[in-house]
Amino acid sequence: MARWNLLGVLLVLATGAFLVWAFEAAAEQEAADAKLFEHYDRFIEIVRLVQKQYVRDVDTRKMFENAVNGMLNGLDPFSNFIPESELAEFNKGTRGKFGGIGIQIGMRRGMLTVISPLEDTPAYRAGVLSGDIIIEIEGKSTDNIRLEEAVKTLTGDPGTKVRLKVRHMTGSVEEFTITRAMIEVHSVKGLSRDDKDQWVHLADPEKKIAYVRLTSFNEASAGDLRKVMDQLTKDGVKGLVLDLRFNPGGILKTAIDVCDMFIDQGVIVSTKGRTTPHWEATATKDGTLPYFPMVVLINPFSASASEIVSGCLQDHHRAIVIGERSFGKGSVQNVIPLEGEKAALKLTTSKYYLPAGRNIHREEDMTEKDEWGVVPDIIVAMTPEEYVGILRHRQEAEVLHRGESAPKPEGQTSPDAAKPDATKSEKPETKPKSEAPPKAPPPKGGKSAPETPTPDAAPRTEPPVMPDPDAPGAPPRGEEAAGPKPLKPSEDRQLQRALDILRSMDIVEKYLKHEPPARPEPPKAPPAAKKAA
Repeated sequence: MARWNLLGVLLVLATGAFLVWAFEAAAEQEAADAKLFEHYDRFIEIVRLVQKQYVRDVDTRKMFENAVNGMLNGLDPFSNFIPESELAEFNKGTRGKFGGIGIQIGMRRGMLTVISPLEDTPAYRAGVLSGDIIIEIEGKSTDNIRLEEAVKTLTGDPGTKVRLKVRHMTGSVEEFTITRAMIEVHSVKGLSRDDKDQWVHLADPEKKIAYVRLTSFNEASAGDLRKVMDQLTKDGVKGLVLDLRFNPGGILKTAIDVCDMFIDQGVIVSTKGRTTPHWEATATKDGTLPYFPMVVLINPFSASASEIVSGCLQDHHRAIVIGERSFGKGSVQNVIPLEGEKAALKLTTSKYYLPAGRNIHREEDMTEKDEWGVVPDIIVAMTPEEYVGILRHRQEAEVLHRGESAPKPEGQTSPDAAKPDATKSEKPETKPKSEAPPKAPPPKGGKSAPETPTPDAAPRTEPPVMPDPDAPGAPPRGEEAAGPKPLKPSEDRQLQRALDILRSMDIVEKYLKHEPPARPEPPKAPPAAKKAA
């Protein structure tokens, strides 16, 4: 009987504690709601005052859209409201096929910046580079321009033209007139093209060390990479350099599929959010490539999916990472339909975490001492001029040879003359003028949906500090500063360090095994000559 009395008392106490907690929680929620309604009342009062007293009539819908975007911009650079007028263009970007010039852009220090030109596109062939600041579009300044507005201006029907003025990383200014085209990205590249216009992937044929460059992570990237790797495996590849430099990222599933080619077990990447459930992707043995030594190259323009792949292979000790610290874009955006799918909200809901538990995202207040991005195992720093030289070489490698027997358009004297957007008529006849860069304003203080390579989903942290064109000892401005010579692969210090490491792998392996040196067999004595009969 005493036992039942004790249980009754405990039950009453537990019920009482629950009721106290419930009442307190309800009171706290009621107080929060009251404060929220107070903010609503203030907002509505401001709207009414603007409608009544502002100097001219205002578009109320546009005013509300601006208010929503202002609220979301205060959260992070990737969350934004997509109104009905911009939804169609946004959807084109998420499908990975759209009419435009072929660049991914973002805001850095309040300036519209090219994160990366997409290779095989009009902008890439014209000479637009990663890190270029777009200062004018169609003769209008890009000061205070919104990303969505810039994307809408740059995209358009294939065959139409758009004028850009950009400031290169070296400080020089250049103008382009670029013809839009249907953008379909081919992301798997090699070192150069052979006489049949096929990419060359063997960087060292004698040692059978391959080189593969991924320029983005689109829907076809994993399948295209698989084809190349299957052929290299048949050819007996003994080492691989996977180049992810200047790769701005793309689709999450593609990054997972790429990682799954090289590891056969364990976590590839996971996501965590405040309200979203924990989710992780794991590797499988099915389809894993045979083991061979591997190096991944990254730099400050490697972002998002590039960081997932390089960080995953680093954490699993599957690859040595060489280069410079990556960008630090590791947040997940979900696109939520609004107003019966007439508009949408792109909202950051969680963050990516690497297999070792590292978060790669760089917050606004983080410094170089904080943990963000992917830090290479071996750091090989390069200057802005060297990076521009690498990009120049890549552009030259895109030139199609076509062959002497290929038919040429009437009056054509060189293969390049037939390439759209690469002729002199696409650029102004005058030499590019040099302008001092403006002072940058201070920076503003279940399963996740796959990240899509949308133009406004680009990295947003600052690039490496570039030399001030006005500083003592700075490189000459104008034409000299605008055209660093293309760097050949043999002059690419990051690539050469990767090749040197792969070439030494077999030597180190023998050293660790303490194998004795191979000695040649002594020559056999010649057979005795038969005596004459």
